[in-house]
Amino acid sequence: MQGQFPVLARGATGELAIVFRTGAGHYGLSGTLATAWSDDGGRQWSDPIEVAPRGDDVRNPAFGVTAGGRWVLAYWQAGVHCYPASPGGERRWQLPTTRSDDDAPELFVVDSDDRGRTWSAPRPQRSALLAWASPFGRIITAPDGSLLMPAYGRPRTADASAGFDAIVLRSDDGGASWGAESRVATGGSELSLCFASADRLVGAVRRTDGHTAIVHSLDAGLTWSAPVPVTRILEHPADLCLLRESGRLLLTFGRRRRPLGCGAVTSGDGGASWDSAHEVILAGDGIGNDVGYPSTVQLDDGSLVTAIYFARGSAASEPMDGWGETSCQALRYPEALVVPR
Repeated sequence: MQGQFPVLARGATGELAIVFRTGAGHYGLSGTLATAWSDDGGRQWSDPIEVAPRGDDVRNPAFGVTAGGRWVLAYWQAGVHCYPASPGGERRWQLPTTRSDDDAPELFVVDSDDRGRTWSAPRPQRSALLAWASPFGRIITAPDGSLLMPAYGRPRTADASAGFDAIVLRSDDGGASWGAESRVATGGSELSLCFASADRLVGAVRRTDGHTAIVHSLDAGLTWSAPVPVTRILEHPADLCLLRESGRLLLTFGRRRRPLGCGAVTSGDGGASWDSAHEVILAGDGIGNDVGYPSTVQLDDGSLVTAIYFARGSAASEPMDGWGETSCQALRYPEALVVPR
């Protein structure tokens, strides 16, 4: 009964670290985020440790591990602005329509040096480009040592009916502060980042109509190419991982079309083109279309681990007493499974 929106990362000593939603469904003031870790490649996991108190719909994580082993987590405290009280006093989910710099912040960053057992005090952040900003996906380290965080939200200059923009925020002090924002795509939201080489940063962004598009940057995320579609509608959001043995770029994406679960394709030219004829269905046993949000890392032995969630059950969880409908599952598979022969 937990596990939505997972973000998976490799720790400094090879452990797996994950953050996911707990305490509520897709929306709900009682929801927050929890972290866990695994020392055996995802076969067994520690008990979840909640990051923030319940009551303010803490959600939409961006998560990464620094070279020194510190866990860095950003989250959106949606309860600050997204639950206006109705005349009867009930608070229901609603995206904020207007914002000013005087409003209370809702994007926070915390870090942990003990695998999520304890966390720093939340540090509020404001976006220069977005009226409100929700983090998303994996925080990655650039070749120059800076941290890059994907986020999305409504542009400051747009009216309440405008769509979302996807942006990247940069930190040069290990995640203590964030700035130097760049706009990745208009009409885009959930974004994944991966360096395909030292000078080519690739992004996979969810588009307004529900497909995933690829963008790239040759200046470490300061400027970006135009989005190029790579999946069909209802195949989102996506995650990127550079494969060590083949050198190919792996795109894992949620499949909200049958079979419901997670698909994977690879690119041999840094994301310029994709071998869609060799799509692999990593999971296709979902029940209901609220599934996916894959997050993928590669282990030292070359195997891959993809974390995904199922909000309404799966064939694997149905016979498992106590799992409930919502679950986060880790899939292990060899690199050869996704690389064209």
